[in-house]
Order: sequence, then C-alpha cells, then structure tokens
Amino acid sequence: MHSAEGATRMQHTDQHDHGDPPALLHAKLVVPEIVPEALCRQQLQDQLWNLTDLPVTVITGPAGCGKTQLVAAWLAEDGDPVAWLTLDRDDRQQPNRMWRHLIGALRAAGVILPAGLLERWAELAPDHDCVMEVAAALAEWNRSLLLVLDNATWLDEEQLAEVDYLVRHVGCLRLLLIGRCRPRFPLHRYRLADQLSEVTADELRLDAEETRALFALHDVELSDEELADVIRQTGGWITGVRLCAQAMRHDPGGPVPDLAAHEHIVEYLTGEVLHELTAPQQELLHGVALLDTFTDDLVAAAAGEPSPTHLLERLVEAGALIETVDADRRMHRVHPLLRPLLDARLAARPHDARALRLRLARWLAAIGDVAGAVAQTAAAGAWDDAARILVADHGVCALVVDGRRGPFAELLGDAPAAPSTAEGAVVAAALAITRGDRDGAERLMAGRPVEPAPGTPLALAVSTCVLHQALAFFAGDVERLAAATGAGVHLLELAGERLRDRPELRVYVQAGAATVLLCTGRLAEAAQAFTDAALAAEGPRCAELLAYCMQHLALTEALRGRLRTAHHAAQRAIALASVDCRRHHVADAALAWVATEWYDIDAAWRHLRAAESGLGASARTPQAGAFATVLALVRARLLRARGELPAALSAVRQAGGTGQSRVWIRHQAALTELRLLLAMGRDQEVRDGLAGLDPGAPDVVLVGGEALLAASEPDRAIERADLVLRDVDLPQDVAAEAWLLLAAGVARQGEQWRAVEALRTAVELMAEEGAVRVAYEADVSVRRLLRQQDLALPAMDGATADRGR
Repeated sequence: MHSAEGATRMQHTDQHDHGDPPALLHAKLVVPEIVPEALCRQQLQDQLWNLTDLPVTVITGPAGCGKTQLVAAWLAEDGDPVAWLTLDRDDRQQPNRMWRHLIGALRAAGVILPAGLLERWAELAPDHDCVMEVAAALAEWNRSLLLVLDNATWLDEEQLAEVDYLVRHVGCLRLLLIGRCRPRFPLHRYRLADQLSEVTADELRLDAEETRALFALHDVELSDEELADVIRQTGGWITGVRLCAQAMRHDPGGPVPDLAAHEHIVEYLTGEVLHELTAPQQELLHGVALLDTFTDDLVAAAAGEPSPTHLLERLVEAGALIETVDADRRMHRVHPLLRPLLDARLAARPHDARALRLRLARWLAAIGDVAGAVAQTAAAGAWDDAARILVADHGVCALVVDGRRGPFAELLGDAPAAPSTAEGAVVAAALAITRGDRDGAERLMAGRPVEPAPGTPLALAVSTCVLHQALAFFAGDVERLAAATGAGVHLLELAGERLRDRPELRVYVQAGAATVLLCTGRLAEAAQAFTDAALAAEGPRCAELLAYCMQHLALTEALRGRLRTAHHAAQRAIALASVDCRRHHVADAALAWVATEWYDIDAAWRHLRAAESGLGASARTPQAGAFATVLALVRARLLRARGELPAALSAVRQAGGTGQSRVWIRHQAALTELRLLLAMGRDQEVRDGLAGLDPGAPDVVLVGGEALLAASEPDRAIERADLVLRDVDLPQDVAAEAWLLLAAGVARQGEQWRAVEALRTAVELMAEEGAVRVAYEADVSVRRLLRQQDLALPAMDGATADRGR
C-alpha cells in the first residue's frame, strides 16, 4: 500500500474506533510521486531487491542526487507492504511527533497496533515501553514489512536507537534509511554481522550512458564533446544534468551552457540550498568553499569552533551540496556548481572574505598544509603573512628548487617587489631567482649576512643561507658558496628532527657543500657528500636535486679513476634527467671521460659532443671552469688517439689558459700537456713545464720519469718509478702508470723477465677499472712487449662495467 489512500483509510479507521486522533501530516506518510521524464535506473532498482533482503539498507548522497526518486521508482513495482515516513527538522526537536507519524506509517501499511497508542504518544514524551509495544505488535503481524525513513539523518542517536530496537526484535522488519549523510544509526553492528547493505553517492552519480539517456528524454541529442562537457560540469549530479537538459531543450542547437552561471542552476542552488541554511551555516559553507577539499577539522576552522563535532553532518543535513571525495581520509568538497555562486557572494563582502581566509590560513599552517595556507593569505592580499608562513615552514628552499613553475611561485606571483619584513625580503629574493632576476635578488639580500645575527629565528636564518647559496651558485662564487653551505650545515644540525618533512632542504645544502668539495679538488670527500645527498633525496621535490647529485657523483668518481662506479652513476643520472627532459651534460662528460680511459673511442666522441652541447648551461656556475677543462682533456686525449698531436695540444692550452679552472684540474691539464709535448719530442718545453709543478707529487714524478726515458736515461726513469711505488696508498691509475714506467725502463735495459712481470702487474691493476688508455700511450717498448707476450688489455663497455659491479 504505497499511496495516500492507505494513510487516509488509516485516519478514518482511527477516528471511528478511538475518536479524533492527534493530527498527522499525511504527506509525510506517502511515497513521493515520480517526476516527469524520470530516468529509469533499472540496474540500481534491481540492486535494491537484493540489498533489502538484509535487515538494514542505507542510501546516502548529497541533495538532488536522486535518492528518494530511486526508491520511489523501485516501490512502484509490486512488492511487500511498505511503511514510508519522510522526516524533517521538527522530528528531531519533537520526538513524540516523530513517533506518532511512525505509528501512522505502520498503520498505513496495514499493521494492527494497540488501541490508543497514538493518543498516548501525543500526551506523553515517548518512552521505551511504548516502543516495546510497537515491537510486540509487529512481531505478531508475521508479515514481511519494509520501513523506509527518508531524511533519516534528521533523527538523533536516541531516536535511532529505538528504531534499532525494533529492527533487532522484529524478524519480519527490514529498514531502509535514506539521507544526505550516514545517519547516527549503529551501522557498525550490522556491518560486522553482514546484515548491512549500502548505496553510496558514487553509485548514484549518472554515468555517460545514463546522462545521454536523460538528455534523450528531453529530446536533446548530445555529441561526444558535449557529453564530456556535461559530465565535467555536473560530475553526474542528476539534478544538474536534468536542469542542463531542460536548458538545452529550450535552446535547440545551442552549446552546453556554463552551468555555474546559468539562471536555472543559480535559482535552484539559491532556493533549494542556500535559502535552506541558517546564517551561520551559510557563513560556514562560504568558508569551506574557499578550499578545493577539506576535512572535518577544516570545517571547524572555518566555523571558528574548537571541535568539528557534527558540523559537517549538520551542513549536509541542511541541504549543502557537499561531496565526499575520499571516505577513508574523510576528505570532502563543495560541488563544483555551487562554489562559483558562493565565491561571488563572498566577493561582495571583501572584509569578511579576508578575515575568513586568514583564519583558514592559520589553521592550515598549523596542520602542515603550507601550500593551502599560502594560497589563502595570498588570496587575501596578506603578503607579509604569506611570507612568514612560508619561511616558518622552511618552504623557501622548495620555492627555489621548484622554480617558476612551482606552486609557491604561482601563488606568490603578485606579491609586491618591496616587502616590509625580513621574511618578505627573503621570499621576494627567492621569487626573483625563479624569474631569473638575480640582480634583483642580490639587491634584496644586500645587508643580510650569511652568518645569522644573534637572535635571528632559526627558520629565517636557514632561509637566508639558502638564498645566499643559490646566488653564490649562479654567480660561480665558490668562496661564498662555501660560506653559505657551511652556515647551512650548522643550522641544519641545530634544527635536528624539525626538518624531517623537508628533505629537499637538507639535500639542497648537502649538494652545495659537495659542489664546494668538488671545485676544490677534494674528490673523495666530494664523492661521499654527493652520495649522502643522493641517499637523502626522497620525494618528488628532490627529483631535480637527485639528478644533480648523481651527475656530479659520476663526474667526481670518473676523475678519481673509479670508472665502473662513475659509469653506473652517469647512467642513472641520465635516466633521472630524461624523465623531465632535463639536461644531463655533466653525466655525458663523465661517460666521455670513462670511455676515453677505456679507450672506447667512438663512444667517447659521442658522449663528448653531447657534453659540449651543455657548456653554455654551465656558464657562471662554480664548477664551470673545471667542467670545461675536463672536456678539453677528453678532447685532447681523443685527438691524440687519432694521431692529431698539435690539435690535442691546442685543445689543452686553450682550456688551461682561461684561468677559470681550479688548481687541481689545472694540474691535470698541465700533466696532459707535458705528455703531449713528450710525444711530440719537445723535450726542453717538458723540462720547463716540470719546473713549475710540485716535484713531490707522484704523477709529476712519473712524467719526469717518462721524460728521462725519452732522453735515453732508463736508470733514472726506473728510480722515479721505484720512488712512486714505495707509497702503498697509491690510486690504482697512478700505480698502473708507475708499473708501466718501470716495465719500459727495465725493458730498455734488456731485463726481459723483469719487464714482463712489471707489465703483468700493470695490466692486472688496469683490469680493475678498465683504465687502459695509459697503456696505449705508454713507451713503444711497452707496446712491443704487450704484443710479444700476447698480453690482452681488458676491453670495457657499459654492459661489461655493469656486470662487474
């Protein structure tokens, strides 16, 4: 019995048997009528037959998503008796009113209840004894009955507990709860017992096929592009889709309207949503609409209340169009069609909007959502507050690392160029760096020393160091970079665990310190520092820093002679850089160096050309001179391999003459030049060049020995080799060169067996890393001995190197 006829008959029976019963609103007791041009959602209706076999079914979704219409269409089919009750706000405030109507709904469904029960509930507050009477009567009825409570979220926990009592004690009773959010019913108990079924807001959204079908009911045919536009704007909200279809039916051939601004949508949302809210609820909805997504706690922040208890539920109950986007994280959003209307209303009250945004910003900052807090302060025009929040959370490094396309640069793009606070100056300088205005950044940082003054807040001091580090790097100032990174490392130690959520800051400072070590020739320390920084580079913001560290680790290890490690690091660096199409010329330089040492000439030329294409990108960086000299050394060695000795000498001298290279790399260039001069027979220039180098350096001693060998003084050359080999801590490449010099010297003296043993030792050392170039450039007596003894030099390539790791 699903119509008003049953309710009316029930009223007449009561009046005949018991006098005039308390007044009932009979519209609350009938199943709502189906709207014209209703969409048949047969799949969901069929699903309800199975779902309602369980004791409790819950259907939840925002206003206008078709909950009630779905159930009404389903009940239009033949089925068991149904007791329908539509609830409202008064039913929570007047519990006896709610129970009178519930009894009326049961009687309308044919249930025979004790005489006078309605009258007793009209005179007294409902009590559990009355509920027990209803339960007993239902149990004796012995027929299956579906009780539908529409808008069930209006009931409080006590009322729903009594409904729960009915369900638990009446085996024939099934309960269907409809609401905009989950009612305060003990759903967990039924879920645990596998006696609960649910239809969620996601299931109520129209899919593409249903959307097209609803438009067809309005005689509107959608193209694929129009259909996608409708779904994008409405998100499958059935009321929005219906209003859009009606609008397009009255505008044949017209495009899909901008629904957020369409008068039909605005009228509906204003009349059915906003006007149903109290003034405080409207204010609360304005606040949460400022956020893309929000949690219950953020709702409390927008309301200015310390506790989020039931605030969101009450908003939803009142009709606010709020969707849950992540149930597990309790994340929600205001429907996209409602937000523009709320934004427009709030824009008309700028003072209120500013105060609300600042309140939200404080809460967002407190829970760690710095981007959200900065967005709100920026939207409010509170630039000093935005800078203070960003600095306090150590977000300046993220601004520098992310660059112009990062979220903070976009949010703060309209900030004034002349800030009034120290935090504002630091943030403005960072913004200038993202725009490439380094002179402007220098002006903003003028007078702000690298070493923080006593009493400077830690976060401001760290941010200042980050800016000095960035400016020193772009200026190629190694001394300033060393000072900034030194101060930064100290401050990070003071901060301790407070910066565990800012890995990019620690990696940024460590990478800067490692760059200083590389530029000053402390290669072993630089390799360890780059390794530590790479290991700490976790998270998407560290991606570019990780690529930087891996590229420079590869170059550092190549220069140390650790060729296998360098090759592996370079390959990983190229893979990292390729993800975001970043330049990887430093890794190419490392691979060029490695391939040259392996005497893989074709590969070395290929990597060299790729690395040289990035020379311009390295200009003015601290390592620019060293990078250019490394490429010059590789080119010189490759030209020597082709027999083009004058061209090779010119390449080395051109790079060495720039004056930009650091002492340690100029030393390598000088040794390469001397070896080229030796190969060209220009002995006097070699002697002059040796006079300007450290006579105690092992590699200088070996070049001197090679000069003596060329001057037909093998005895003195052997002495030089023996002198170097006394050092047990020699790098492998230097040790290999010493054994080659010894082999050449004793071969010149005719000691064949001793020369062979020395050569075998050199080959074994070269096999460790594959550094065979020195053998190809060695004295002719060594090369002849290699052929005579059939000693094969190790042949290396990328695959061989990876297998050897």
